Amino acid sequence: MPLGKFGKITLSWIAVTVTSLSLFVVAKNYVNERRIENMKARERMRKSNEGEYPDLYRKLFVNIELNK
Repeated sequence: MPLGKFGKITLSWIAVTVTSLSLFVVAKNYVNERRIENMKARERMRKSNEGEYPDLYRKLFVNIELNK
């Protein structure tokens, strides 16, 4: 049974809709993966900056500035 004009248009719209929804889901998943990766990196940076540090480097920098 050959498709008429309406049938061809309907099949085209179905193909476009399915393709666009599939691409949207793929893009959404990619963005979420990148967001989670960035959040983990920020959390690692935040954790690395916690705690007390010795003033050795600060004193060294001040001494260098005073000697100039």
